[in-house]
Amino acid sequence: MKKFLIAAILSMALFSSFAQTMPIIKIYSKSKNNDFVTKPVSEVVTKMRKTWGDIRNDPAPYNEECTITVFNEKNQKTHDSVSAKVKVRGNWTTSYDKKPLRIRFTEKQPLLGMNNGQKNKDWLLLSEHKDWSYMRDPTALSFAKMISPLYASDTKLAEVYINDEYWGVYVVAELQEVCNDRVNITEPAKKYKGTDIGYLMEFDAYYIYEEKNVFTIDYCGPVKDFNGKVAQDLNPGYTIKSKITNKSQNKFISSYMNNLWKICYEAVYNNNFLEFDANNSKLVKSNATNIYDCVSKVVDIDSLIDAYIIAEVTCDPDIYHSSFYLSLDMGPEGSKKLRFEAPWDFDSTMGNKRHCIDGKGLYAGVLAYDYNFVEQKYANPWLIIFTSQDWFQKAVKAKWRKISSQKCLAKLNANIDFVSKNYSKAFEQDQERWNHIGNSEDVKNELNEISYSCKTQRQAADYLKGWLTKRFAYLDSIWLK
Repeated sequence: MKKFLIAAILSMALFSSFAQTMPIIKIYSKSKNNDFVTKPVSEVVTKMRKTWGDIRNDPAPYNEECTITVFNEKNQKTHDSVSAKVKVRGNWTTSYDKKPLRIRFTEKQPLLGMNNGQKNKDWLLLSEHKDWSYMRDPTALSFAKMISPLYASDTKLAEVYINDEYWGVYVVAELQEVCNDRVNITEPAKKYKGTDIGYLMEFDAYYIYEEKNVFTIDYCGPVKDFNGKVAQDLNPGYTIKSKITNKSQNKFISSYMNNLWKICYEAVYNNNFLEFDANNSKLVKSNATNIYDCVSKVVDIDSLIDAYIIAEVTCDPDIYHSSFYLSLDMGPEGSKKLRFEAPWDFDSTMGNKRHCIDGKGLYAGVLAYDYNFVEQKYANPWLIIFTSQDWFQKAVKAKWRKISSQKCLAKLNANIDFVSKNYSKAFEQDQERWNHIGNSEDVKNELNEISYSCKTQRQAADYLKGWLTKRFAYLDSIWLK
């Protein structure tokens, strides 16, 4: 009884964003049909399919003129026929029947009290088609907000209707974008051509399908993991997600990021300490005498530690591939340091796929298995380059001790419990609509046997809680020594 009360109190105190009645979002399209949310598939997916001989030619996502009506947790109408555009968003997830969506309001709006009621035009509806607990994205993002002062999306659960047809439970989230209350870095004025602006970037293997606002990094030589094994086929590509007004800004960030990586690489592998010149264009000898002093001039180490811990806790299969965000603010008030923030895309994590099913082992600092768990030779360069360094490991352990004192695991599990108990009817209705839990052929080859054997949201949520408990216990065993 005492444990139950403690869990309930923790849940109420830290996750007041959830309530016993799930909010409702009603979308009405101008065309009065649902083609805009059923037919489109990402152009990236279409191009990928064609390389496999799949000649399907689905329409690309497009904006549909809509109005949005919203009811909050108290069944109060907060938005009444508000003008917006809605379209399918995402990459591989657009190939599923239940697709993620993006809402772009005509004028900035708050939504369900998220992010302290901040107003923005852009909001996302994540379908969670392969996460039958519906809680991996909310759990990972809540954990990120607990441990880091930098931006991580707020989340809410909501039931969605499209043209009065029930569309199921979605996770409402914020768009990964630059603005004062999201990724807060310097935005360029319209037509501004200077390079002293903020840059939001995604480590993104899909860069090959983009025609502009991309760059690559030359990783200089062999990059080794925690065990000394060399990573193969490191993804070189990055997409620029923030506003770029001209090619000179793209050229600058490409050159700067290559030089910044070279500073890190030379320091770690060659004990050669470099730094930027006064114009941030060339590298010169640094007066630093150790690796930490050298790289901490250009890398926000605290944010890197947080990103590493988030990746280790969640065992994210995407870390070598995409959905890994970095920011750099070269504006007059900017830090001029590479920051790791805006964590994203956790529906495959925390034991959902075949990666780290038992919750044991170091994960982010060693070579990663590919997305389909066939070859273990990949890596995220930013997460492995420093893991062999004593100063890095000491910083990780110090941060983990602080996290342990915050009782994060108890808070996360209490919230998962709260959602399962209080939203059970909504999850049942979602299952009636999609009949996907334990049945979806779309994701059968993606999920591990335990995940796929779940028959209800509650079973999937209980598995997630058990996995998190094992994962925290393992990390305690190595980081609380």
